[in-house]
Amino acid sequence: MIAKKIVAAAAALAMLSTCAAGLTGCGDKSAESTAESAASAADTSSEEEKLPETDEEWHTAMINKSLTSYGNVSKMQEKLKAAQAGEKLNISYLGGSITEGVGATPDTCWAKLTYDHIAEKFGTGENVNYNNAGISGTPSKLGILRLQRDVLSTDPDICFVEFAVNDGMESDYQSAYESIIRTLIENDVAVVLVFARTENGHTCQEYMQQQGEYYGLPMISYSDAIKYMFDNGKMVWQDFSDDQSHPNKYGHTLVAEMIDNYFDTVMDQKAEEYTYPTEPINSIHEYGAQMLDNTNCKPEMENWEEGSTIAHFNEGWTHKYGDKNGTLKFTLTGRFVYLIYEENNWGDYGKAHITVTKDGEVYDEFDLDPVDKSGWGNPQTKCIGMSAKNAEYEIEITMADGEDDRYFSVLGLAYTAD
Repeated sequence: MIAKKIVAAAAALAMLSTCAAGLTGCGDKSAESTAESAASAADTSSEEEKLPETDEEWHTAMINKSLTSYGNVSKMQEKLKAAQAGEKLNISYLGGSITEGVGATPDTCWAKLTYDHIAEKFGTGENVNYNNAGISGTPSKLGILRLQRDVLSTDPDICFVEFAVNDGMESDYQSAYESIIRTLIENDVAVVLVFARTENGHTCQEYMQQQGEYYGLPMISYSDAIKYMFDNGKMVWQDFSDDQSHPNKYGHTLVAEMIDNYFDTVMDQKAEEYTYPTEPINSIHEYGAQMLDNTNCKPEMENWEEGSTIAHFNEGWTHKYGDKNGTLKFTLTGRFVYLIYEENNWGDYGKAHITVTKDGEVYDEFDLDPVDKSGWGNPQTKCIGMSAKNAEYEIEITMADGEDDRYFSVLGLAYTAD
């Protein structure tokens, strides 16, 4: 009521000022209508800002807060209706450790819980399939390189994408993230974007949400939802997580409930014709990347061995600790070339010397150090070749001077081509 009196008084003051200026319309019904509209808007605003009261109301508000957008629902409804009719529904999850399930178990992580919910709600028995392609420590820059191997090879119908805490704000992350989105859409996949956050508030939701809006995608932000609870004193980070990044078991159930809420309501939304944006927002150099490992690539090799020990990347090539120096040589045709290698933080690892030749001329030559204080045996990527059109590349890898007896692991190569 106080807000209504203030707005009404302001409207009356504006009306008196208009009369004093000798303008027309003083005292007419349009001015009264303006004051009433302003007062009504104040009342509505007051109602909208009313906070929940009970624990149940707060929980419901948190779940609702997570639903950033339904996006264009036509593709999702098409996939779910097909599943209800008995057709297969392949569901994939692409992301980092949060998607992989750190903080929970394989059966209690948010990915498996949401798969179970979708299968029960829309499946007809055994027609809904699960593929968790979350890998700890991986950003979208690696996600796009393994997209074909880990997701598209399973013929997905729905794919969740979660990289908001593993990515940075730099342009190469934005390019890789959009490359994932465009590749999935062009392969007739219904894409769902999931936005996470860390304890210190890091999230790349801002640019990811902009891309989601551009492509008309459903977006679910547990970042927004839990921040809403934090800001209102209804939760603390330790309720949600046992470390700085990963949901704990309870946190995983909350994330699953937020996603289930979308699937419980998406069929009630009005479907409209979808128009795919013909142009990307960014320069998407990684688009269409293909990954190479020892299952589909046989380089020239001396004093290197097939095999690597990183989970999900155990089919690379390794120069072992104590071995003599040798050469690993790849030849391929493409535009952009990426090296995937193991990063670690201990001294048995040594620098590799890499020479890249493009169309018969030396393009680049450098030492690559796999030792980093933040490394823990994680995969790391580096772009080692760029070309506006297809070029013939030769990549030669040896151990650097003085590093002959050190360990270096090439987990794979990836490339794009015309």
